[in-house]
Amino acid sequence: MASQLVAEAQASAPVQPSPPRRLVKLLVQRRVPVSLVLFTSLVLLDIFVFGSRPRDVLDFKQPLVLIAELLIAAGLALRGWAAGTLRKQRQLATRGPYAWIRHPLYAGSFLMMVGFCTLIHDPLTIWIVVGPIAWLYWQAVRSEEQQMQKLFPDVWPQYAAAVPRFIPRRMISPWVAEWSLVQWLHNSEYQALLGSLAALAGLKLWQLWL
Repeated sequence: MASQLVAEAQASAPVQPSPPRRLVKLLVQRRVPVSLVLFTSLVLLDIFVFGSRPRDVLDFKQPLVLIAELLIAAGLALRGWAAGTLRKQRQLATRGPYAWIRHPLYAGSFLMMVGFCTLIHDPLTIWIVVGPIAWLYWQAVRSEEQQMQKLFPDVWPQYAAAVPRFIPRRMISPWVAEWSLVQWLHNSEYQALLGSLAALAGLKLWQLWL
């Protein structure tokens, strides 16, 4: 009987994640500061080691500058649309951009990162984005979807089957009526806008300095 009780206790005890899984979880939770540290480190290397010079953010005659800033603007718009629609953990977001793709915030962030990498004009930053940072955000997507499955077990499977993660299958009407400035502020999306403006100003100062 005693051995049976021990076996039942061991079977019911939660399985502890392995050290690599704990590290991945920690990185996912800290993905924003990790990304900022990587980008800042690359910029410092470009400035003080390689002597690289970014593209002029105000030179709209350069096609790549125009494309890069359109990507940044599109990323901000997609993130802002999603942030003004999302009501975290209170209901499953299925309207607005969430009727188009399941992860518009991540998609918007990726567009912005590609845009800034193009302006920085250093191929190494592109590899960092499509390598470690893309892997990190993919882990965040997996973790978030597991959480959504637990929070909304009745509606998540049907939603996930109907709406793709990142690449839309169809265009939708922009349901702006469901967008809320209060919700946009509550989700602190203004930080992305202010951070992007500061980054563009920093790139201009960098370009003038070198």
